[in-house]
Amino acid sequence: MTEQQQLHIPVSRESKKWDIDGDGVLDDAELALKNMAAGNDDLDLTLTQIHSLMKEHLQTQKSLWKFKKIAASFFVIIIVLALSNLATSFAAAYLSKDTVASGGDLKNMEGDTLGMQATSEVFDFQELDFEHGKTMVEECMADRIVHMRRVFESGRISHYALCPLPTGHKAAYDFSNPDLPTANIETLSGPVIIAPNSDGSFYTVSGTGVTSDVGFPCDETDDCDPNLVCDAKTKYCAAA
Repeated sequence: MTEQQQLHIPVSRESKKWDIDGDGVLDDAELALKNMAAGNDDLDLTLTQIHSLMKEHLQTQKSLWKFKKIAASFFVIIIVLALSNLATSFAAAYLSKDTVASGGDLKNMEGDTLGMQATSEVFDFQELDFEHGKTMVEECMADRIVHMRRVFESGRISHYALCPLPTGHKAAYDFSNPDLPTANIETLSGPVIIAPNSDGSFYTVSGTGVTSDVGFPCDETDDCDPNLVCDAKTKYCAAA
């Protein structure tokens, strides 16, 4: 394409007629007007009037194009924000798998404390004082997180998730004596009973939900599931 064609320089006498502003170059409006009028002898408006209308028309088209670009930019921003929210959700889910509740603290897998988890309780097995036993029952009834930890004589540790209840499992609570409530909980491992002793001086936790299966630690046979014994040498539950 020649420089004359790129700049729309009028060459013929007919083309020069459309150089309305006399600058020696046909601008977009003048060129569009020339093309529109080709073969049309019925134009009633003066060239100046038509040129003005054409310029307004082209300006409107440019404004619409700018609006489309702005709308496209907003659309891209919305998509980026949506993807950002999705990435945040995935990150939160991943981090939740990398944390564990311990003693009411939220810790990562390296043991560093990340923060407090006020709705969870971790209790030491097996005899609990009056306040801790009552708190366990109340926390379970409120469907909060309640875990138990038992340290055996061998130094081995077992953890028991008592509450909240798994789907489809039930619990029975007895608050006939508000100062000494009891709970009978169905866990995935079996029933767990949280109840005060005969004189109400402390609480005990019992049931197959907190006894050991074959190959799990024990101190004595009562720590093992029914029909198992505690091996005196290994301190693991084994078949009788």
